Formats: sequence, structure tokens, C-alpha cells
Amino acid sequence: MKTIFSLAFILFISILNAQKYDCLPKMAAYQELYKAKKITESFELWSEVKKNCPKENETIYTDGFSILQYKIDNAFNDEEKTALVRDKMKLYDQYNKNFPLTTADFEVNKAMTLYDNKIDAKAEIFGLLESGFLHAPNSITNANAIYLYFSMYIEKYKATDIKISSDVVLEKYTLVNSLLSQLQISHPEKIEDYTTAQRGINALAKDIASCDNLSAYYEKKYEANQENIAWLSTALNNLSGKCSAKPIFNTMAEKLYALQVTPQTAYFMALASLKQKKFPEAIRFYEESAQLHTNPIEKATVYYTLATGLVSGEKAKSKEYLNKAISFDPKMGKAHLFLAELYASSKEECGKTDFEKKAVVYLAIQTLRKANLADPKLQPTADKMVANYASQSLTQDEINKAKMNGKSLNIGCWINETVTFPSK
Repeated sequence: MKTIFSLAFILFISILNAQKYDCLPKMAAYQELYKAKKITESFELWSEVKKNCPKENETIYTDGFSILQYKIDNAFNDEEKTALVRDKMKLYDQYNKNFPLTTADFEVNKAMTLYDNKIDAKAEIFGLLESGFLHAPNSITNANAIYLYFSMYIEKYKATDIKISSDVVLEKYTLVNSLLSQLQISHPEKIEDYTTAQRGINALAKDIASCDNLSAYYEKKYEANQENIAWLSTALNNLSGKCSAKPIFNTMAEKLYALQVTPQTAYFMALASLKQKKFPEAIRFYEESAQLHTNPIEKATVYYTLATGLVSGEKAKSKEYLNKAISFDPKMGKAHLFLAELYASSKEECGKTDFEKKAVVYLAIQTLRKANLADPKLQPTADKMVANYASQSLTQDEINKAKMNGKSLNIGCWINETVTFPSK
């Protein structure tokens, strides 16, 4: 009973103090001082607000991080800088104490405060990251922190730390890749940061995360995780680059597809089928993946993959998929480039006369110009291809002699397109 009374009394005193100290106007005042670069005055008033209004608003803490970082960046010496860094770390603790629901990643932020400000505290940084990733991995959004965490594991592994085995490193590799893949979806505005971190992590892990090591690791862990959709997705992503021919990839792809049918699981099945040379099945799963995608750019990517891969030898089918890709992503200039190559390679097949054969190449050149319009970055490539095809195409004199100025020519065969020539 006494405990309840004491807590109620403390709460009453806190409310009373907040009423006596007008928090919001004081917050506005220190913010104005900070904007005016009057950092000393801003800091003093902010410190008062933090002391008297610790639960008033999260902005008190986010503003405090900016104010303290400014002071850190402008510290007179290393001793003052270190003290200010420690003050900023204490502020993360206070922030978490007063707003625990939105600050689960506070330990990671403390670690990065040490790291970003070049404080020599490697063991402390690792300990904070370890605790942060253990307790709140799904709250972490800092790409640099994710990269740093894995890089420190690699460093310990290479230093033959007895606690860090290859399986431990591969476990962390799976964790950080899963986090980064999820973040690319949930925070598309930062996708470049996350893909850069992922490339860096893959580079760090290139020796230990070999196909043999990864497949052996996932084989050991599969039974315990075969119903875990997130784990299976990450494992398949990690193997899908160069290791999809491994039997465990097919096993996991089939299991994940059985658990849920999505664009990604259909893609994994397509890849597994392709590696087993089950080409009709692979095509079917690629088509299913494209149909399930709701993002038109992703649909286009799958259709382009089909056109330039599995069915590239079937020119009519390849053209069909290229046109689908272009319809979903009009800026996909590379689809026009590939289509132009298909046309140019078919002049003997689809042209009966010399004029018709050259008209096929003429069509290829027109298609290359469409590539330029769709994606201007492809202009150097398209220009080079145009130069290569020019000697095989119709000249204006040949068009004039054939009296085809302003007229059209139907090209049959698998191409089934009409070429219209200029009037002059």
C-alpha cells in the first residue's frame, strides 16, 4: 500500500512540476536559439527542458541528439569530445527509459555514436551491437550499423576467436541479409543504402559464404526451420545467386512454395527447375511469378529475364515477352536493344529479296532509336549498334530507286511488323 502511495505521490509531483515549468514555450525557445546557431544558449535551455519535462515530447530527445552532436563536432579537444559523446549516450538511455516503445534500437544507436565519432572503444561497440541485435533486430534500420555488426564478426572470425565458428558467422550472415532484404521493402526511400550494405557484406563473406559452406549450413539447419517462412526466404535468397544448383535449394524452394505461393516463391521454383533442366516447368513458374507481381517494374523484369534467357532461341516467343516487358516498363530500353538484335539476326530468315533483307535491318535500327528514347543512358550502346548495322540497312538511294518513299512494307515471318519509309 505504501509503495502505491509513493508512486502516486511521485507522479503527482512530476505533474505539478510540469505545470509549474511551461514546457512547450521553452521547447520552442531553445529550438529558435538552435536555428540561430546560438548553441550555448540553446543547450542550456534545452537542458532545463529535459530535466523538467522528461516525458513531455520525444522531440526533446531528438533535438538533444542534434544539439549534442553539434557540440561534439565543435569540441575544443579529445577530452571534451569524449565527455560529450558519453552525454549523448546517456541521453539515449533516458530516451529509452521515458519512451521505451519507440526506442528499442537505443543500444545500436549508442554503439554508432561511439563508432561515428571515432571513439576507441571496439569491445564496447561490439557489446552494444550484440545486445541490440539480440533484443530488437527488427527495430534496426541503420544500414551502417548492420554492416558494422557483421564486419566485426568477420574480424573476430579471422582473428580465430574460439567463440566465433564458421557456423556462427553464417548465422549472422543469414540474419543481416534477412534484415536488409526486409528493409529494402519497408523503407524503399533508403534502398540504395541497404543494397550498398548488402554488397559490402557479401564481399566480406565471399570466402566463408561459399556455395559448399552455405549449402552445408542450411542442410544442418533445415529440419529445425522448415516451417519458418522468413528463414527459408533468406536462405533461398542467399543461395539464389550462384548456388541454386545445390540440392538443398530445390528442397527449400519446394517447401516454401508449398507454404505460400508468392511472386518470390514462384521465382525460386523457376530457378530450381531451370537448374534441373526442367525448362517447361521453369517457364511456367517464371510466368506465374510475373503474373503474381503487383509492381509493373518487377513484372517487366521477369518477362525480360524469360525473353533473354529460356526462350531467347524462340524468336517469336522472345519478342512476345519483350513486348510484355516494355508494356509494363516503357523505360526499359534494354528490351528494345535485345529486340533489335533479334530482328537484325533474322534478315536472311525473314527477307526474300535483297531489299526486304535490308528492310529487316532498317527495322532493327528504328527499334534501337526507341531504346534511346526509353532510356537515354543506353545511347552510346545503341549508337554503336546502329553504326554496325548501317552497312546492312537500306540507304535513301535504295528507297528512292524502289519508289518506296512514304510507303510501307509488311515484314512477315515471326517478326510481323510494318516498316514505313520517309517520303523524302
